[in-house]
Amino acid sequence: MTDTLKNILDDLCGKNELISVYVDPDDWGRFSVGYVDKVTETHVRLRAISPFGEDAGFEIRPLSEISKIERDGKYEAKIENLRHNRGHVFTEINPDSQSSGNLIEDTLKQSHRDRAVIVLWGHDPDDSLTGYVEALGTEIVSIRLINEFGENDGVATMKLDEITSIDFNTRDEQVRKFLFDAG
Repeated sequence: MTDTLKNILDDLCGKNELISVYVDPDDWGRFSVGYVDKVTETHVRLRAISPFGEDAGFEIRPLSEISKIERDGKYEAKIENLRHNRGHVFTEINPDSQSSGNLIEDTLKQSHRDRAVIVLWGHDPDDSLTGYVEALGTEIVSIRLINEFGENDGVATMKLDEITSIDFNTRDEQVRKFLFDAG
């Protein structure tokens, strides 16, 4: 790490500014999010924040492994928004106890009725749709897509018999719903 990154961390120490610290230039998915709590000659300590805006303890990272620092980005703004609205983000919805025998269709109907965000997977396990059920027919479903920042991302329609799995109102989907409704 260069002195410049250490200087940035020194400047941020105690300022309560949310940052993302990346520790693997080959894997941008490896990062920590939090507030700089302490900086030494060899390490930084972050007061960590979870992807849901909740306190997540402390993370200590070697300065020598830090390859990038991000701040004031969409991701950090999203986490700050969730953090400031703790207690208002998550709402449990319990699935109906009565089933028609088709859990996929039952869940789609309840998602549409309760305006719950869902994730649909088809036969390609790497591709999913996340959003609200906008319309449900006898053979197709249309989903109002919501991206990770709670932004409208268009509408996708898929055949019901292509759906293999559904996530219903998990914490990730509740975050998207909160951000979408707040936006």
